[in-house]
Parts: sequence; C-alpha cells; structure tokens
Amino acid sequence: MTNLLVLRFSAMGDVALMTPALIAIAAKYSNIQLTVVTRGNFAPFFYNIPNLNVLGINLKKYKGLLGLWRMYRDIDKLGPFGNVIDLHGSVRSRLIAFFFRCKGVPYAKIIKGRREKLAQTRRYNKKLNQLPHTVERYLNVFRKSGYDAPLQGPWLNVDGESKMFAKDYFKSIGIDKKEGQWFGFAPFAGHELKEWSFEKCKRLVEVLVSEFPDCHVFLFGGRDEAKELEILKNNLTPVHIVQGGSLGIRGELGIMDRLDVMIGMDSSNVHIAALLKKPVIGIYGTTHPVSGFGPFAQEDSGVLQVDLPCRPCSIYGNTKCWRGDHACMELIDPLDVVRRIRLIQNVNTLW
Repeated sequence: MTNLLVLRFSAMGDVALMTPALIAIAAKYSNIQLTVVTRGNFAPFFYNIPNLNVLGINLKKYKGLLGLWRMYRDIDKLGPFGNVIDLHGSVRSRLIAFFFRCKGVPYAKIIKGRREKLAQTRRYNKKLNQLPHTVERYLNVFRKSGYDAPLQGPWLNVDGESKMFAKDYFKSIGIDKKEGQWFGFAPFAGHELKEWSFEKCKRLVEVLVSEFPDCHVFLFGGRDEAKELEILKNNLTPVHIVQGGSLGIRGELGIMDRLDVMIGMDSSNVHIAALLKKPVIGIYGTTHPVSGFGPFAQEDSGVLQVDLPCRPCSIYGNTKCWRGDHACMELIDPLDVVRRIRLIQNVNTLW
C-alpha cells in the first residue's frame, strides 16, 4: 500500500478545506494510505476518512532548522512514503519536503497563483478573473503526483463525540430539542480589516431576534473574545455563546451541524459550515471570493458583498483600507443579512 505524506500546518480554515480533496482521493484509491501532518487540534476535521492517519504536531516543539530536522525524523518514522504532497507551500513544509527529496521521495507542492492574486489586489488596473478554489488547488497537487479523483460528498464528517459535546452544550443552556430557527454568527476574523464594525455586529444580533421571534442565535468566538461576546449577547434570552476554547473544534462542529444558517466574516467558521453543507452568509469586503476563497460550493449564494473598484485590496485581510472608510464592509447593513436569510428560506421551501 502506497503511503502519501500530506503536509498542511495552518490556518484552520485552510486545513479544513483539505477534507473534500482527501475524501475524494480516499474514495477512489483504496490501495493508498494518507498520512496527514498538521496541528494536533485540527484532527477532528479528518474523522472517518478511510485509510487516513493524522500526525498532530505542536509546532512550538520544532523551532529553527534543527527543530525542522527533528520534525522530519519524527515524520519519517511513519514511512516509507511514496510521495510528499505539500498543500501548504510554506518555508517549513518545503524544507520538510526537501529532506524527503534527498532520500528520493517524489514531491509535489501547491501552486498558489501569487501573480494572479497580486493582479487582483493591486490598487489600479485590477484583473478580477475567477481563480481556482483552494480545494481545486489541493486536488491539482494530487494530480501532479498521479492521483486524480472527482469531488464527492460529504465534504466534512461529524463524529459521535462531536454530537455528544453538542448535546451536552445544548443541555447546559436549557435546550432539550430543536425548535424554531437556529442561526450561528461568528463576528470575528483573523484580521481586523475583514471584520464588520462592532456596532453592526451588535445590531445584527438584535435584528435577528426581532425579525425571527422563534430563533436561537449562537455566537462563535474564542476565549480572548469573551467580553465582546457577552456584550453582543446583551442578556438576550435566545442568544447563546459558543466559546471554542472550552468546547474545542469537536464541540463547535457538533453545534454547527445543527444550525439552519451560519453567518460570519470571511473566516474559518463560515468555511467549515459550508463544508458541513450548511447554508452560509459570508460577509466579504477586503477580500473577494474570486480569489479562490469563497465558501466551498456556495461561492455565489453564500457571499454578501458590495461592488467597489478598490476591492479586493487583500487576499488575507492583512492590509490597510485605501479609502480610509472601510466602505466595503460599512455599506453592508444587518438588514441585508436578514434579506439573504429570507431568500435562503424561500429557496429551501421551493426545493
């Protein structure tokens, strides 16, 4: 059985987006073993994929060139490997791959399309051609290694432990069964420029509770965002806080799996919910889905945005607003989200 070494260390959304590609490869090639090396807490994304093992690592243990050599030695113990599939293309992953190449292991790495993305994000004379989705870029790396497979669902599996965590969480907040509509809202992102203003986030929570009297709103955030989440909750009874720090990825997956709609910025929460095939509303401003980072299989219906000549100004949101007024986000109103929810409801009813 050929053992394929798959490397992707971060970020969480990008790691989660590996799952459709890995499921496709595992479904077509029953004679291969997939060894995925990533951060240990990301392992729940790969539950129930046949012939797949996860080596969860703590990157803090492998600092510097000597640390990368030790990482290579630890990974090599799981070999021998037939191919190295580098889905990250970072300095770290390329060095690990280099060590394997020195012993004759074939290597293929992701093509990120940096030149095309630069043409999209420059200030003037932008070229907004649709670029391949990240999932498609992952599949292309497998193709270069001789493994071609069509995409097929599910994109992401939820295991029994995730469902149990979710059940315990719902019980702790006094919900015994699902009634009404359940909305998830993730108001934060990895970079501030990808976020709505806090006042708009607060207004959205209030509007959701007002427009959908039977709803429950679940606010997703980390431990360092606890105070902001409490302010957004504002003692509203149907609003609940989901803190990833205490529930972990497994718990969050179990909760997302019960939602009717997930709302958020261009962030991992929206991408993960899309992989669970939940309707999503991703609020895009600084970034743009044409860069290949739209919600998977919902690049059109799952995106809320306004057309401005300055968009996108960044691929990741780690830049400054050229206009100085953050208009790409500020021109989107909470009521626009409500209208999109009603459109999703109508489509689901017709379906």
